[in-house]
Amino acid sequence: MIRPHDDVTTSSSGILGRIKRRQLLRLGFLGGTLLALGEMSALIYPFMKPNKIVGLGAKVPVGSTASLMAQFQSTQDVPILNTLGRFFLLHPEGGIIAAYRKCTHLGCTVPYVAAENRFHCPCHGSLYNKKTAVVEGGPAPKPLQLFHIAEQNGTLIVDTNPLNVIDRQKNEWDPSVLEIKA
Repeated sequence: MIRPHDDVTTSSSGILGRIKRRQLLRLGFLGGTLLALGEMSALIYPFMKPNKIVGLGAKVPVGSTASLMAQFQSTQDVPILNTLGRFFLLHPEGGIIAAYRKCTHLGCTVPYVAAENRFHCPCHGSLYNKKTAVVEGGPAPKPLQLFHIAEQNGTLIVDTNPLNVIDRQKNEWDPSVLEIKA
């Protein structure tokens, strides 16, 4: 027996027996549309919220001048790596500098090699002095770039903005780039 469309009698099949085909398709379409909008919103949301600058590009506190000088003295001037800001703190004669870890040849990350007692670029073999970051050998055209350092309330702050570096063109140590003298 065929039921007419306006028949709303309840049967043993429950609510599915009462929903008409068009109503079911409309509910399905509405559910699919809401699901798609929710997924698109979830994809777009991360692009809408502001990014907090952490690490490279931020101002990174590194400690007091006295504590850094004590650390340099106890380790015979081994460079102090700051992975968050991507720089090394170095101790040339008379002060403290922060050298950017990017090689001036092709931009590879330059590690300090304790066995060689200097920086050694793994990409093309450029060698840099451990105290001044001046080129000692290899294809690098100039010394490692330096970040600006300032003292605020007894703490040294390194400005790791790569657009605001001290770019030394001559391959020799120049004490005038010292911003923190100790």
